Amino acid sequence: MKVIRWDLLDTDESRLLIERLCAGKRGTALTIGGFDGPHRGHQTLFDTVIAEAGKHSLTPGIVTFIRSPGAITKGERYPGDVSTLGIRLSRFEALGFAFVLLIDFSGEFGTMTGGLFFDILVRTVRMRYVAVGPDFRCGHRLDTGVEEIALLSREKGFRFDSIRQVELDGLRISSSSVRKAVQSADFALAERLLGHPFLLDFTDVDWTVSGLFADAPVDAFSQILPRRGRYPVALSTVHGKELMATLEVTDASVRLESPLGSSLPAPGELSMARFRLS
Repeated sequence: MKVIRWDLLDTDESRLLIERLCAGKRGTALTIGGFDGPHRGHQTLFDTVIAEAGKHSLTPGIVTFIRSPGAITKGERYPGDVSTLGIRLSRFEALGFAFVLLIDFSGEFGTMTGGLFFDILVRTVRMRYVAVGPDFRCGHRLDTGVEEIALLSREKGFRFDSIRQVELDGLRISSSSVRKAVQSADFALAERLLGHPFLLDFTDVDWTVSGLFADAPVDAFSQILPRRGRYPVALSTVHGKELMATLEVTDASVRLESPLGSSLPAPGELSMARFRLS
């Protein structure tokens, strides 16, 4: 899977890469969103785009953000991401997407109209199909929703679908509902909403390791953390090994404790933590 930066779309390198991605195809099939999780509601969009790409000889791609726009627009009120960019990219690749168009929401992008945004997608990555959720809005001051996109699709010659909202036992599946489940330490519900276990990414966390313990400040994590408490976790290493440990969350720090008197791996070897369901 190829990653293309939005701010580098006009470079020769990006144009050549798009040529190669679209070789023998009629264009691209896209979905657009933050896709924080990703969760089971997103999966419906992903399945639709992959299917449409196969039926109409299109290259499947995702347009997403380096971080959720909420991290910028909500500031200190934003509780944290469900997933890191690394987790999201791994899932997109596993699903069969050929490329990701990656946007930094800060700067000039936030002042762009939705009409210009879709015009750029048609011109640069040859968008011929796009699917979004029913509540999707984009553009400066959220000027473009599903009704406006339907009009743009007729003007600019691409097909468009708005995919229904997905619910689980009457609960609306959203990144916000996953955050609430994790914050309340209901990891079983989080897994049901996500369609996979909630993972805490350690890739870019600077741990201080001392024997049986590893400590990091809470602000080292961009992801949502559960409430204060001690939790059994399965740690994954970059070498593919898994070991059991305890993760303790306080107001100021996150601590890993290795059981049975064995030392923790070196900081650079820690990859992920999966919260074990009791």
